[in-house]
Amino acid sequence: MSAASPDLPALFSIFNALPASYLLLSPELVIEAVSNEYLAATLTQRESLLGQHMFEAFPDNPAAPDAHAVHNLRASLQQVLATGQPHEMAPQHYDVPDPDRPGHFVERHWLPRNVPVLDDQGQVRHIIHTVVNITERARNQAQLRASQAREQAAYAAAEVQRQQLYQTFQEAPAMICIFDGPQHVFQFVNPPYQALVGNRPLLGMPIAQAMPELAGQPIFNLLDGVYQTGESFHATEMLVRLDHQNAGPEALEERYYNFIYKARHSVEGAVTGIFVFAYDVTTQVIARHEVQNLNVELAALNEELSASNEEFLLANSALTHAQQQLQQLNQELGVRVADRTRDAQTARTETERQRRQLEDLFMRAPAAICIFGGPNWVYELVNPYYQRMFPGRNLLGLPLLEALPEVAGQPLMAILNHVYTTGETFEGKEVLVPVARTDDGPIEDIYFDLTYQARFDDNGQIDGFVTYANDVTAQVLARRQVQALNEELQVTNTDLSGANQQLLRTNVDLDNFIYTASHDLKQPIANIEGLLLALSHELPPDVQQTDPVKPILDLMQQAVERFQRTIADLTEVSKLQQLQTQPAQVVHLRQTIEEVALDLAPVLRATQGQLTVEVPMDQFVTFSEKNLRSVVYNLLSNAFKYRDPDRPLHVHISSSIAPTYVQLQVRDNGLGLDERQQSRLFGLFQRLHTHVEGTGIGLYMVKKIVENGGGTIAVDSELGVGSTFVVTLPH
Repeated sequence: MSAASPDLPALFSIFNALPASYLLLSPELVIEAVSNEYLAATLTQRESLLGQHMFEAFPDNPAAPDAHAVHNLRASLQQVLATGQPHEMAPQHYDVPDPDRPGHFVERHWLPRNVPVLDDQGQVRHIIHTVVNITERARNQAQLRASQAREQAAYAAAEVQRQQLYQTFQEAPAMICIFDGPQHVFQFVNPPYQALVGNRPLLGMPIAQAMPELAGQPIFNLLDGVYQTGESFHATEMLVRLDHQNAGPEALEERYYNFIYKARHSVEGAVTGIFVFAYDVTTQVIARHEVQNLNVELAALNEELSASNEEFLLANSALTHAQQQLQQLNQELGVRVADRTRDAQTARTETERQRRQLEDLFMRAPAAICIFGGPNWVYELVNPYYQRMFPGRNLLGLPLLEALPEVAGQPLMAILNHVYTTGETFEGKEVLVPVARTDDGPIEDIYFDLTYQARFDDNGQIDGFVTYANDVTAQVLARRQVQALNEELQVTNTDLSGANQQLLRTNVDLDNFIYTASHDLKQPIANIEGLLLALSHELPPDVQQTDPVKPILDLMQQAVERFQRTIADLTEVSKLQQLQTQPAQVVHLRQTIEEVALDLAPVLRATQGQLTVEVPMDQFVTFSEKNLRSVVYNLLSNAFKYRDPDRPLHVHISSSIAPTYVQLQVRDNGLGLDERQQSRLFGLFQRLHTHVEGTGIGLYMVKKIVENGGGTIAVDSELGVGSTFVVTLPH
């Protein structure tokens, strides 16, 4: 360094006060200066760091999950010393010692960057080691990954339950289907239900389209009512006319069905469809009708007998004949009664068979079902799913309050009393029932989705009720945990928003600093250049050519020129902020390219190259016109500048259009780049070819302009073959 070198202690004082986390290192990796923010982030003191070797002050951290963090830093610093180029590291996990708890560490995640400070000969004089504390972001990402894993596990468990329920419905002897939406589209149909209409397709079709013969019958209105109100509908022996054999409207058959229409709800409680559970009772209905007809006939016969008795009193002479007729009539009546009795017995047998099938369906159902009977609510039926909720507890045959005495006095009892007294169905979501799962177990808060439906005897009197229960405790607790996590994430997002605002203010300060530095340094360097020119005029010509005067004058002139180029580069970088504010507008792409090509025509003629443009005349982009010209100008001028001297230059520019963007391609057959050069191509002050003049900021500015305008830029290059730049711009 010459006598005019800056005052290092003063520079270190300025360095310490910079509003970011910095370390200033010597080429030997000795800490020369530390910013205040770096001390705060690493919980250290300046006197414990200054003069220390980097890896003595920050040794390997055995508590950190990534024990290679220091080794990665060492490699990065060695790369910067060897190449003289900046290096940005991947995020690192390196914990710092807790000053309040010896032997403990405070979790830290960092985003490090190492930037060299070069002297006039291009040698590394210092290294600026910067870090950004991204601990909170890393924690938030870890929490988010854990939350997503829990959600995926819950979805997998729900899918297993859905498959089990689907298989049960498929094997059920009753007719089951599921409708979706207000048009009642068949979403699921089990084999017994499909048998209603033969081979007619049902799935995916609205019921009005799949079963048009139901038009004018009550079915459509009943479905609409359940969907609109959410209230279940129970039908007993309802007459339905169906085309069972798909033979046409002339072949409708009359059948009687017992069925239930039950609304299906979304998570938010809105009705999304209807669940149908039905079975055919045509045989029983017909048998009962025949018995009723027989009773009518018997009543008529009794009237005839009464009339005969009156005739007997009036006409004794006809008694013998009447007795013979009565004997014959009784014989015929006996035969008919015997026939009707056999038919009634067959109907009762069929009813019992269907009852057993329904009971078997309940016992195999993947939901908790039980039946209470009588005023004491005795457990008459308990399916395995219901019993598994209370392992080891005796339920079947016991009254509710004897089997589960802890429910006495709970709101649940008032609900049961209301259902048993009024016959009104109760449906509840996430009903809290404090109950013990085992006889000697603790009372737990268990949440159920409950349905209580009254059961009626042949006289229409309530003699019990059916319970459908689903234990949703795990879902309720999981939802509450997710809600709590969402609240925590909301607080974290608020903190991140504040940090982003601070970063924005810091970037504005840096832009102002760059602008001020480039502006304020122009006059001093102009003064130095003037003094150097005056010195050259004052020295005799023969003295200027002597050694060491001439080399010194040349070095000073080169230093002034480098300084002026650096100031010009800083001025260009400071203009990026102004370019971001350029208004976007609809720009004619082909016209802009042709105007830039016209400006570069002298350069293209000097290279004796060829430029081919394949861009449609009617293609437009939404972008700042000034910024678009700058992008095209830089890409074409670079293609002309870095041509291969061993072959004629050929540059091809084309475009393609997508629904939301336009893709612009600039392909050349120039020098090309290897993979290492491509990774540094868009960096600030990166010059990959030194045989032509350049500042190393052109492609850096192009990338910033494109990204600030909502686009992207990429390069595909091969050394000795050429390069293709691909730019996407908003359409």
